[in-house]
Amino acid sequence: MSQGYLDLSKVESVERQPLNVRIYENLKSAIIKGDLQAGSRLTETEVAKQMKVSPTPVREAFRRLAAEGLVKIVPWKGVVIQSFSDEEVKESYQCREALETLAIRLAVENIDEEGIERVRVLLEQSFEAENETEIVRLNSEIHSVIIDYARNAKLKMLLGLVSDVIYHDRNISAYNSSRREKINAEHLEIFHALKEKNADKAEQAMRVHIQNGLEYINQENLSKKKGTKSPE
Repeated sequence: MSQGYLDLSKVESVERQPLNVRIYENLKSAIIKGDLQAGSRLTETEVAKQMKVSPTPVREAFRRLAAEGLVKIVPWKGVVIQSFSDEEVKESYQCREALETLAIRLAVENIDEEGIERVRVLLEQSFEAENETEIVRLNSEIHSVIIDYARNAKLKMLLGLVSDVIYHDRNISAYNSSRREKINAEHLEIFHALKEKNADKAEQAMRVHIQNGLEYINQENLSKKKGTKSPE
């Protein structure tokens, strides 16, 4: 048993379901909803026993959760549910705002019709998506296309330094329908600015998007500390 009591009874069994994907989705949902608390430790053996599966698909699920910044793998000890201090979140968003507003100004200069179409298709898919994992993937890809068209390898590398916080927060935001709607509207503003080749408008749209994201995450963190739940 891990340090501290974890109520894994809230993580449903995955019998008769595709294993690694279902384990990943069930654990992810439990983390985002707060059923598995930040700082808690999980082991492959513990989760496998609870979910009535072998350790192998659990290990694969752990790796995927780690790639999204939701857990941190501790060699030979399992994973720890990831958490970030208020200061870490604030600093990461300050860096993100500076870097992504620069990225979109550069992208406006470089993006072609193919790039505009890629963003349009991703945006359309994100409007229709209902699965939280798919929503996160599409939102991440929209930003990735913009960063790719910035054509600046150093900028892309620097954004990678705050990727854990960004991915973690995108996952949290995907579970709130109200925030999802606002994200779609904000992405639409960004798209229109890109299409119009308006660098000032694009920069402002990206800045508002990132600042709104930080405000939402701060509210979520405050709600968790108070033991309340943010409205859907």
